[in-house]
Amino acid sequence: MTTRTSSYTHNQMITALVDQYAKEGYSVKADHIGHPNGAPVPVNGHIPDVAAYSGGNIKIIAEAETCDSISGTETHDQWSAFSRSSYAFHVIVPKSCLEDAQNQARAWGISVDKWWWL
Repeated sequence: MTTRTSSYTHNQMITALVDQYAKEGYSVKADHIGHPNGAPVPVNGHIPDVAAYSGGNIKIIAEAETCDSISGTETHDQWSAFSRSSYAFHVIVPKSCLEDAQNQARAWGISVDKWWWL
C-alpha cells in the first residue's frame, strides 16, 4: 500500500538522484515529479523513475523504492527488466531498508550496479 508518506519519500529519492546525476554532468529525465525534461522512455516495457543521459544516449536507469515497495511484484518486474538492459541499473532506498533491498535483489537473482540510500 502506498501512503502519502511513502509517496513523499519516493519523490524525495527521485529528486536526490536527479540532482546527483546532474552534478555528474548528465542530462536527466524523471518520472513522477513533473521534471521539466519529462519522463524517461520505457526500457524493456517499464518506465524507470530516472534516466541519466550522456551524448543523447541513456547511460543509467534508476528506480526509487520505499521500504514498503521493495518486495512487491511490480518492483520485481521492473528490477528484472532494468537489470537485463544494456544500461547501468541503480536503485535508491531509505537507508533503514538498504539491507532488505539488497537481500531482495539477491533472492530474485537481480544485479544492481549501484545502490544509493537517503
